[in-house]
Amino acid sequence: MNQPYKYTVDDSVLQVFLLASKRRREELLRIFDHLAAEPRSAGDSLQLDDTGRECQVKRFGSWTVTWWPEHLVSELHVIDVERLR
Repeated sequence: MNQPYKYTVDDSVLQVFLLASKRRREELLRIFDHLAAEPRSAGDSLQLDDTGRECQVKRFGSWTVTWWPEHLVSELHVIDVERLR
């Protein structure tokens, strides 16, 4: 059985997480865990980062999450989260 990937979060994601309520933090952790368990899943759309890397963008309930998988080291990098109002 494959182990889930580990995930990292950018500083901006960490700031959103730290300012969120306990309930919202738990939502984000569930999303991050889901993505780490399914690192090859596709987002709803693609977005290029500053280096030209293709990043997945997907809506999860009231959150939009942007990430890219690094398969060589089994990591998933969450680079942006936005709470939709």
